[in-house]
Amino acid sequence: MKLSDFSVFVRSEVQGAPTFLVERSVRDSAIEFCRRTGVYIPEPETISIIPGINEYEVTVPTGTEMNYITDVFANKLKLQPVSYNELLERLGDETETGSPRYYSQRDNSSFFVAPIPSKADNFRVLYSLKPSSSASSIPDSVGKEHRETITQGAIYRLQMMPNQPFTNPGAASSNKQLFDREVGRTIRQVKYGFSGGSLKVRYREFV
Repeated sequence: MKLSDFSVFVRSEVQGAPTFLVERSVRDSAIEFCRRTGVYIPEPETISIIPGINEYEVTVPTGTEMNYITDVFANKLKLQPVSYNELLERLGDETETGSPRYYSQRDNSSFFVAPIPSKADNFRVLYSLKPSSSASSIPDSVGKEHRETITQGAIYRLQMMPNQPFTNPGAASSNKQLFDREVGRTIRQVKYGFSGGSLKVRYREFV
């Protein structure tokens, strides 16, 4: 779904807002929504584990950034997430090797495992994404399912801008409350499961 597709729903509440401001607000709303909810979940990626290497990167589609890793599986074993400081503590002097049991992220571009792998293996990594600052679209499974929420997030951003024809702090507060309420509902939905179709999406390029 193109971010420009939201414009028709946003403009009714912010008459006179320039197109570039509308699209930027929609993008920022979509980024915040995906960042807070973790709802944008692609298919799990298989990572080839190399003996002696404990840092790995996940490949993400163009126009996205990794939000956070949800789970790492070594066959049927689920690795335990720990803080980066705790992972360093478990690595010690980095001479001990074995089957990784822990993982951690230092940023949103890579992850680390401990102990250092002693043999080749394949791990499955489940993670969530968010649109990048240059994205012009989001998956239909996210955009269409949550169109109203992302629209409200864009509208309140525009209504909060000072000294504009569409400035409206009171309406902005109401729209932000609606946005935050739906964010909370979606967080619970992601955590406890979806009653309808899965929101997992297959890889495709987003620009």
